[in-house]
Amino acid sequence: MEGARLKPKYFTRDRTLSFPTVLTFLLSGVQGAVQAELDQFFANLRNRADSVRLVSAQAFCKARYKISALVFGDVNRKLMDLVEEHLPVPRWQGLRIVASDTAAVRLTTMKESVRSIVTGVAFGLYLPGIEMFLHFALQQGACDERQMLFEVIERLPPVPI
Repeated sequence: MEGARLKPKYFTRDRTLSFPTVLTFLLSGVQGAVQAELDQFFANLRNRADSVRLVSAQAFCKARYKISALVFGDVNRKLMDLVEEHLPVPRWQGLRIVASDTAAVRLTTMKESVRSIVTGVAFGLYLPGIEMFLHFALQQGACDERQMLFEVIERLPPVPI
């Protein structure tokens, strides 16, 4: 958590929207309206069937801006370490099988308290068979997909045989 907070004072008080709660909600695969998803999320945390309104969508939006986007790479690396330790990684002739792809995206950036929308590239390195991303990155501006692939492959840790 220490490296994921944008300022040391963030997430220091005991609140409903704690760092683990905000991060868990972000990782939960939100697909609908934020308020409806928040209500259902907190209902699930409290083991209730009906929706529970504990926080507003506005409060969540303020909290999410206090977390660095770099935390997702850290969480994914820890998850992949556990996966590779406990699940067989698909192989072909002894080599790990990976797939990559890019997509053009629109990114919201904050600079000196001014939000702007820029174009970017989402790049993913995927493990088919276990259906998980080995690596995912967002880059601002136009990028060469092949170059991104080579850079990521060089940094991948070897998989134990």
